[in-house]
Amino acid sequence: MYTAQGQLIGNVTSKSYGGITAALPELFAEAKNIMGSNWSVWIGARFFRGDDIHIIDHFYFDDHSSQGLGIQYKRTQFALMLPGSVDTATTLPPYFYLNIVNGTPILGLRNRGVYILEHTIPTSNGYLKLLGEFHRLGHGTLQDTSTAYNYPSDHGFVIGAKYRGNLATFISGSYFDASLRYGSGIANGGDGGASKTFLTYGGPNLETQKFSKAYSIAATGSVLWNINRQYSLNAYSIFTKSRGASDSLNKTPDYLGKMLFNRKTDFAIGARGTWYIKDWLHLLHELNFAMRKDGTQDAAQMVKLTVAPTIVPTAERSVWSRPHFRLVYSVARYNQFASDNLYSAYLAQRGPKKWAHYFGVKTEWWIW
Repeated sequence: MYTAQGQLIGNVTSKSYGGITAALPELFAEAKNIMGSNWSVWIGARFFRGDDIHIIDHFYFDDHSSQGLGIQYKRTQFALMLPGSVDTATTLPPYFYLNIVNGTPILGLRNRGVYILEHTIPTSNGYLKLLGEFHRLGHGTLQDTSTAYNYPSDHGFVIGAKYRGNLATFISGSYFDASLRYGSGIANGGDGGASKTFLTYGGPNLETQKFSKAYSIAATGSVLWNINRQYSLNAYSIFTKSRGASDSLNKTPDYLGKMLFNRKTDFAIGARGTWYIKDWLHLLHELNFAMRKDGTQDAAQMVKLTVAPTIVPTAERSVWSRPHFRLVYSVARYNQFASDNLYSAYLAQRGPKKWAHYFGVKTEWWIW
């Protein structure tokens, strides 16, 4: 198998055949506990990430998913990731190369090396995970790019820590976690609901053509509290503040002259309650608040309430029981700025409205 769309291993942008699209986002080989030892190794493309905040499908802190290789000894692991993607609308740092198919310069992440070191420390009540990353972009040369895109090399680093602990409750499975991460230079990624540090945010310093002053701070917290046999509560909070390398606090040009925001703040908080009306009938209900402030403009805000009666065939009183068959109603309220500027996929479809409604059915199940 071969793809001309950037990533070498694991095709995430396959073509459609007869209306059916096939994709292989993961394709890797792994050997665990080699010859009974504490050593493990893997090579390929994989979802290389830890825990997520399930109710919002957000993989935070340590999502390195891409292609590369890794080695692990006991609770310490090192990986070299070589992310590759192509998106001509992106604003990521430059690595232009001549596409071997048509000779057109394409903006890609190829040639970025992401060196990752992670160590997990067990505690009496959970674990502490330490994270360090170093990112490097090679410089453009006459041999592998056109002279118009001959940018200097650049780098960035990431440090972070995450703690996860168990809560002593009458019903087992309760926990809490918190994480804090700082990224600099080209490693200041984490935008639009994603947390990958190699998806660099903001504009470059066009004098040096580098991201030396860019940074991001990301903090998360979540808790699952199984209060009793009748009720569980799952809550979260996310805060991200990012800035590019330009001196601008609002919009700034990228390498191709496209204007983009150079500073942003994201904040979201929410909770889902699960009321176990019967073993097989659960009532899910959520309340969420989200805010985003781009540059110097006003903040876009939304409050959303969801109610979802759920049939659970396994008749298990747990937030993790699956499959689910849900009847869902959601109502959201946008502030004036979000409404006027169409700050959501719903508003982009429906136009400037203060209120949004969703009514439908969903099912969710897990293979393992």
